[in-house]
Parts: sequence; structure tokens; C-alpha cells
Amino acid sequence: MFRAVTLVLVVSSSMVVRAAAQEPAAPPPGSLERIGERLKTTTAPSPFDTPLQQPVATFRTSVEGRSFVLTLEEQIRKDFTLNDLQRQSADWASKCCGINLNQLFQSAERALHRRKVRRIREQIARELAELEAARQK
Repeated sequence: MFRAVTLVLVVSSSMVVRAAAQEPAAPPPGSLERIGERLKTTTAPSPFDTPLQQPVATFRTSVEGRSFVLTLEEQIRKDFTLNDLQRQSADWASKCCGINLNQLFQSAERALHRRKVRRIREQIARELAELEAARQK
């Protein structure tokens, strides 16, 4: 009986060896089938798989105290006070070299007024001459 068990074990182990020999061999290392199998089994690491890291440092700013605001009077003085160059230019213009626009406009108005008066007088003279000519006929 011991021999029968041994014989069965030997026969069954030879069947396993034969069965392993009957399986197809692995494809050669450079073949397309092997590359395809490797691509199916392996997965590429995704950039979304890694967790985001927290920033190392955070900065905070704050202001402790009142903000400085000019009063209305101070702001007006600041905006309308002449600087040195503006004061110099105003002084220079007032002495001799500036043009007084008021005088220029007044003289233009006077010239226009004299022209109107002259035209009216000429029209009156023409009408009187026509009237005198009509009387003499």
C-alpha cells in the first residue's frame, strides 16, 4: 500500500510538471504582448494622488491706531496754496509781461460798439438822402 501511495504521488507530480510544460511560455521581453500586459497591470502615479502641502509660513498685518485725516480747512489750504514756482510766475505776470485779458476784451467790445454806431449813422444818412431826393421830385 505504501508503494501505491508513492506511485500515485509520483504520477500526480509528473502530471503537474507536464501541465506546467503545456502552458504557453511568457512572451519575449521586447514583444508587444508583454508591453500591453505591463501597461494593463501597472498604473501611472497621478498628480492628484499626492495631498497638497500646507504653506510653511503665514503672515498677518494689522494697523493699531487711528488713521490720520486732514480737516477740511487743512485740505483746502493744501490744495490751493501756491508753491514757490507758482508764486514767482504770478508775480512776474502781474509786473510787466502778463496779458490782461480784461483790458483786451474791453477794447474789443468798444470797437464792436463803435462799428454798430457807425453803421446806424450811415443808414440814417442814406435814408435822409433818399427822403430828400423823393421830396425834390
